[in-house]
Amino acid sequence: SQDSTNSDPMAVVDWINMFALAVNEENAAGGRVVTAPTNGACGIVPAVLAYYDKFIRKVNANSLARYMLVTSAIGSLYKMNASISGAEVGCQGEVGVACSMAAAGLAELLGGSPGQVCIAAEIGMEHNLGLTCDPVAGQVQVPCIERNAIAAVKAVNAARMALRRTSEPRVCLDKVIETMYETGKDMNAKYRETSRGGLAMKIVACD
Repeated sequence: SQDSTNSDPMAVVDWINMFALAVNEENAAGGRVVTAPTNGACGIVPAVLAYYDKFIRKVNANSLARYMLVTSAIGSLYKMNASISGAEVGCQGEVGVACSMAAAGLAELLGGSPGQVCIAAEIGMEHNLGLTCDPVAGQVQVPCIERNAIAAVKAVNAARMALRRTSEPRVCLDKVIETMYETGKDMNAKYRETSRGGLAMKIVACD
């Protein structure tokens, strides 16, 4: 409720989690979602927009267009210069890219310059490098659903950090995209959507 949010400043995190979880539960149930950039990462971009709408400023046609244009542009950079496929580069290419996209979009809505928007996108990916894709039972549920919620919160933090930064960044967006792709190519196939390693092998249903 609004009262609990007012008494607990961190309750906003619960809302962001809920927004992301709702979208991914819809996907897991076979409903219709928007790939952003994939179904497995579909909760992050809308969750961050919902956070802005509920806690910062109501979304209108202009802010929606700006958000979608920026997130799409960042996503396109990854698709053109790296990959958005968990089967190719692990979950960093799905949830990591979505986090980067959402961070950039939020930075734009919060008044960030083009440079700050790119910094937000870079931060969003930098701290998802190496993220594995190891879905339990091959389903886009565990760990995927909770991972979207975590990444949505991370995207908000990345945007806020970018806007408050006063020094020149040591890592640029181009380099983190390049690094993500190289990291994914070096990743063992067990951790690239094959369900042959990681959590997928540790959590086995015994009927």
